[in-house]
Amino acid sequence: MSEDGTMRKKLGVAGVGMMLLAGCGSGESPPARAPALQPFNNGAFAMQIPQGWNLAVAGECSSLAFVLQDPQEPLRKIVSFGMVGPVYQSVMQKQIDQQYMASGGFPVEWYDMPVVAPLTPENLLVNFSQIAGSGLARRFMPGIPQLEGLQVVSSTPLPCPLPEPGAQRALVRAVYIENGRVVQGLFSLTTAPYMPMLGGPGGGTAYGYLMTGITAPKGELAALQPTLLRSLATFAIQPAYVQDCLMRSEAAFGAVLQAGKTLRETSEQISRSWEARNRSDDILAEKRSDAMLGKERLYDPGTGEVYEFNNGFYDQYRLNPQGYRNSQLQPLPASDHGLWSAAAGDGYRHLGD
Repeated sequence: MSEDGTMRKKLGVAGVGMMLLAGCGSGESPPARAPALQPFNNGAFAMQIPQGWNLAVAGECSSLAFVLQDPQEPLRKIVSFGMVGPVYQSVMQKQIDQQYMASGGFPVEWYDMPVVAPLTPENLLVNFSQIAGSGLARRFMPGIPQLEGLQVVSSTPLPCPLPEPGAQRALVRAVYIENGRVVQGLFSLTTAPYMPMLGGPGGGTAYGYLMTGITAPKGELAALQPTLLRSLATFAIQPAYVQDCLMRSEAAFGAVLQAGKTLRETSEQISRSWEARNRSDDILAEKRSDAMLGKERLYDPGTGEVYEFNNGFYDQYRLNPQGYRNSQLQPLPASDHGLWSAAAGDGYRHLGD
């Protein structure tokens, strides 16, 4: 077996240049506790990983990806992947590929990828469910989540590591649905049009590069993010693996490696952005979570307690509040961070319905 084949067997990798999240969660998670970290080294990279978490590795060199998950709550993740794509930059380019295949051309294996226009980190994440449903994605890593209904809460531009016209990098805070539950995530991502030096299918397509992130169920991200980012910061590609990739003359790996020498800087940027976040973003994340789940919140001004109801309940309640056990409930003030951050009780049980 060749050295290349040995490395593939050792890592258990797939030979498709696509990086995606893996795993799913169901039910209620146990309380979030910061996990202890332990050393890991598979010959390709080394890092401190949360103790007891599962690690999945896919791809190699420029497409090297890993996903760390808590087996007790798989919505808790640390993810890192070098490339996401290819995606289309325009409907016209997708139509060209369709016409090519219809006229007897070879199948275009990325034809079921979405059109991401305009090409931005935020828009690529919004379209991630279509990327995850593509044939390339399913072959690369089975069981990937769909990031269903992903909505951007906030986005902060970052210095772009790729010297390519049209390339953009951003730190994105988002919420999405997985297995009927709301997940919060922080992602650092670069998008760029097709670059000949990095290879790929050609003009009219684009990729996401150097995508890293942490995710957790709604309400847990604040408690877990320091430990997850500390783990992410320890990631280091091993020198022997670097040489193996460079000996194969993989230009894409050299470019990505140079642009993302370490995840320490990325994790520090994510941490600083989280600590400096606008409190209004926290409220927006909660409002969007409620909208995804079809919920609304009311509170008792006398006690400060917050309760959760199905969307539309208040319209019925306010017609005859005296007909309920508690007639004082009101919608949460739009800018009250304390109330929006408070745990919400079961409103129907509170009212005795």
